[in-house]
Amino acid sequence: MTTDPRRIVADGYDAIVDRYLDWIDGIEGDPRMAWLEAFAERIPPDGRVLELGCGAGVPLTASLARRFETTGVDISARQIARARELVPGARFLVGDMTSLTLDQTFDGVAAFTSIPHVPRELHAAVFERIVGWLRPGGWFVAALGGYDDSSWTGEWLGVPMFFSSFDPDTSVELMATAGLRTVRRELVTMSEPDEGDVTFLWVLARRD
Repeated sequence: MTTDPRRIVADGYDAIVDRYLDWIDGIEGDPRMAWLEAFAERIPPDGRVLELGCGAGVPLTASLARRFETTGVDISARQIARARELVPGARFLVGDMTSLTLDQTFDGVAAFTSIPHVPRELHAAVFERIVGWLRPGGWFVAALGGYDDSSWTGEWLGVPMFFSSFDPDTSVELMATAGLRTVRRELVTMSEPDEGDVTFLWVLARRD
């Protein structure tokens, strides 16, 4: 079995396309749509939005695409194939946020629970890349890991998966160093089917 976190994540999400869509519907206390709305109300009506880790595109990318010019990126080719079927109004790319090259800038960047799948030693560089993709005054919304956990690999939803995160204060400091000023942060615990309670750090930040 591969030990490359990127391959673990890509292969895992390739294997659970349908299962994951059913699974997210069963999450209790999921704040994603509320944070998406807080983000969306700050984006101009003709704005351009990038979503990192879009998965199969529902419901989040679909909601963004109804209001903005939206590009979704995911490391899983099968998730992107499904997203293209389910959300034809958005542009989708298979890519790794740690090495992705884009030819445009955005009014907003969203990363709903995708950054915890990146090794934490790369988080600072990811935040710097996000600042580079944002126009001045652009907005960033994300769910980051709520725990200090350098590396976890194990079974998740029946497949091998990788997670990595800093403690909340360190994550916010890394964002600030990159040029993202946090205007709202909140630790939110939600209950995932078969997995139990999990806490994420939700942040809304602005590129000055």
